[in-house]
Amino acid sequence: MVAERVPLPDDLHQQQQEVMRRAHFAFETAFYNTLKILENPPRDDLRNFLGYCEAWCTTLVHHHDVEEAVMFPYLQAKLDFAKELEQHEKLHEALDAFLGQIMLAQKSPSLFDPAEMIQILKSAENNLVTHLHQEIEDLAPERLKVYTSQEIRDLSARIAKYAMQHANLALGLPFVRSHTPPEYKSWPPLPWAIETLCLPLLAMWHGGYWKYSPYKVN
Repeated sequence: MVAERVPLPDDLHQQQQEVMRRAHFAFETAFYNTLKILENPPRDDLRNFLGYCEAWCTTLVHHHDVEEAVMFPYLQAKLDFAKELEQHEKLHEALDAFLGQIMLAQKSPSLFDPAEMIQILKSAENNLVTHLHQEIEDLAPERLKVYTSQEIRDLSARIAKYAMQHANLALGLPFVRSHTPPEYKSWPPLPWAIETLCLPLLAMWHGGYWKYSPYKVN
């Protein structure tokens, strides 16, 4: 039975917060899923598992890049997002270290150190979870009302344009979809042709990665 999808809100101010809520759910879900798998890692399938870890990390970095390049500068004219930027800086120290461990193990599997990777993630846990929840709160519709609906529409268009220009779709899109429950797959919104024809092909590109995801890509 196909789950009925929960649509995004029609109100653009509510929509901005809901999009962020769904994105952050994916990142937080992947964080705890990665931690769990690292406790008993699949050493006989290390290439795919490391690819899964890399997908989470690089997609989160890309998400932050979009915020820092487009969203924060736009909203900063009337609102304060300084604490989110500070959280980004701390998080990226851990993300860089985690990516370093991934690349080390990809070059030489004998150097795969799950204990060190767990330690890096644990050290970032509080800041990551706080950040993911704080940012959702700071995008509350009543707070965004200082901007008109047209301004929010303009912001969303700028975010989408930048994201598409800089995204690694073969990694990012299957990652997000495979960390989104079926009922919330109305996000990210995809035209029928892309969802039906292109998405399965993108998912096959790194198909071995998504076996570690909690949900199906489609």
